[in-house]
Amino acid sequence: MLQSHAIKFSMTAMACALLLGSCMKNLDTKPQTIQTDIHNFSDLTAVGAGAYAGLKNDRYYGNSSMAWSSLPDIMGDDFIEAYESLGDWENESRWQYSADDPLISGAFSQAYVVISAANNVIQNCKGYESGSTLTGAFQLEAQARALRAHCHFDLLRYYAQSYQRNSDSLGVPYVTVFSPDNPLAAKPSRISVKNCYDSIYNDLYRALDIYRQYGDVNNPERFFIDSTCIHAMLARIGLYNGQYAQAAADASVVIGKLPLANTTDYPQIWLDNSLSEIVWQIPSDQTMRPGRCNNGLHAAYRVANNFRDLVYSPAGGIRNDTNVIRRDILGTGNVNRTSLFKYVGTRNFKVYRTSEMLLIRAECKFRQSSGAGLDDLNTLRAARGVAAGTETGNDVFNAIFTERRLELIGEGHRWFDLRRTSRTIDRDECGSAGGSLSNVCSLGPDSRSWIWPIPFNEIKLNNNLAQNGGY
Repeated sequence: MLQSHAIKFSMTAMACALLLGSCMKNLDTKPQTIQTDIHNFSDLTAVGAGAYAGLKNDRYYGNSSMAWSSLPDIMGDDFIEAYESLGDWENESRWQYSADDPLISGAFSQAYVVISAANNVIQNCKGYESGSTLTGAFQLEAQARALRAHCHFDLLRYYAQSYQRNSDSLGVPYVTVFSPDNPLAAKPSRISVKNCYDSIYNDLYRALDIYRQYGDVNNPERFFIDSTCIHAMLARIGLYNGQYAQAAADASVVIGKLPLANTTDYPQIWLDNSLSEIVWQIPSDQTMRPGRCNNGLHAAYRVANNFRDLVYSPAGGIRNDTNVIRRDILGTGNVNRTSLFKYVGTRNFKVYRTSEMLLIRAECKFRQSSGAGLDDLNTLRAARGVAAGTETGNDVFNAIFTERRLELIGEGHRWFDLRRTSRTIDRDECGSAGGSLSNVCSLGPDSRSWIWPIPFNEIKLNNNLAQNGGY
């Protein structure tokens, strides 16, 4: 197995792990994708590997669009478009996108590419859920169902009109049929948010049932979706849609199995030298750069000064380690920069960590009983070398929200946190006076821009798709 101090990954290794230790030769010679005809269990396993690999694409967590890695952070208030910017990601960071925006179209289509690969596995695994391949096939089905649910929820986060559990407003198409040439070839319509959640929960609970009956997938490097990861997915989804008691319970499962990193291990997480508290990560394969736009010395987006002041205050603790963030870097125009270093170069992207689960549980406790949640908040603070707080009442919620900002910067959460709590974005550093190329400074809670448009080309090809308002 790979060592945590030098985590590397290849498609072959992924396929081997999916086979729980046995690796069939044809996996080394023919990369499998959603178009692959499945003739044997080796093909099925390789298609499962291809589904995971789709998350490394530039339009998901990868280098260019980074739709669910860095992009949600530069769309919020923790990053400022720097003088080093060459104009990439400007439409998104300035909230000036349209239905023909290539980044928004790419994110939409890539999520359905992964979903289609997962559907290919789900539709074909039944033929192998017996005999010598019984356990492996069921475990592949569980992972494919969880991947399908994960991607549909990610689509909801950008394109749905509401996050509420029982909302009748428009969600996204929930695709369960494999189409080798076009993931949306069946021309599905958008279903309600409620029905999307129903389908997401059905997939995740079915996956948990499979793991309970046939055992968890082997997952030493945290590259795959096991039962612990499914509980993390359920916790995040429950936080978004208001199922607070269940979300807290799911978060507790993860917390009990994967303890928080201590102050020594925490900086090593960002060097891919520690697996502490990682629930699920996407392997870089030495090519994926999930922080290209907002990490490193010359990134196009620098850390906002108000965040810099926060993380370098006593509240920051070990999170101001130089492997995480660096300040006082002289940049273009003699602007003194603070730069994030979580995802410099090729790094594994951490989709879920135990710290997020502590914050989810803390917020869920507060939502159920005002003033509750301080115990979890202080547990996280202690792990980051920060003194315990004594907040009461609504100050607890404000502290939880601030702690989410400190803990999860650069990991794809800020935009969605601001949206789900109906915030206004006000960027203090705006225009040349603020050392920024952008003059777009504020976004109110009623703006159309909180919801992305359904891509124009998808509507042109599929007249069953309804557009979001304002586009």
